[in-house]
Amino acid sequence: MATELRVQYSEEISRLQEKILEMAVCADSMLAASVDSLISGDLEQIRSVVSQDDIVDNFDIEIEMKCLNLIATQQPVAHDLRVIGTALKVITDIERIADYAVDIAKIGRRLARKGEIYHPLVDLPLLTSLTRAMMHDALQAFVHHDLDLVEKVIQDDDAVDNLYHQMREDLTTVIQENNRSVLALNLMFAAKYLERVSDHIVNIAERVYFIEKGVLHQLAASHLSNSDELTN
Repeated sequence: MATELRVQYSEEISRLQEKILEMAVCADSMLAASVDSLISGDLEQIRSVVSQDDIVDNFDIEIEMKCLNLIATQQPVAHDLRVIGTALKVITDIERIADYAVDIAKIGRRLARKGEIYHPLVDLPLLTSLTRAMMHDALQAFVHHDLDLVEKVIQDDDAVDNLYHQMREDLTTVIQENNRSVLALNLMFAAKYLERVSDHIVNIAERVYFIEKGVLHQLAASHLSNSDELTN
């Protein structure tokens, strides 16, 4: 009987992870489309991104209920409890990533309505690509408990931060030289949102470390200023 219950529990955890991946794929798709629509000014694509936020919110509620049900019915401890606790944290980060995708799409809508035509003042697609690669690796680390991928995410966060800081300097120069540069100002906001997305991805990676080690470290340099180490 104990073995059967364990098998059932493992299957439920697998379904939980699959649902989280579905939620993450939706958020990732929103992120890609939001930047594309900002560049193209495609109002229909912008509306699609905004509407998908409700889908991610529904995933958030559904997964949270699954986690709470597992805690109530299975009474997990140690590693199992950390997995479920991490799932609750991960969906919060994914939900915030979707929110930032909506924010970027709204920047595209604002530019389109003002008749501002996108020009590649900075390499926003590259920043998007780096951020989405981090998200893929963090989710794979979560599913496969892969600490090597956790380390890769942390290293890639430095690259995202460095690129964002360079973009911010470049856009600041454009704004100073032309104080009516609406495009540069809005691109700065978009880049900042992508940088914030990478921070949420780092949160996911740090939680994977917590699952495996039982200690929540602030692994990324960008997080070290907040706290050196939290034990749980």
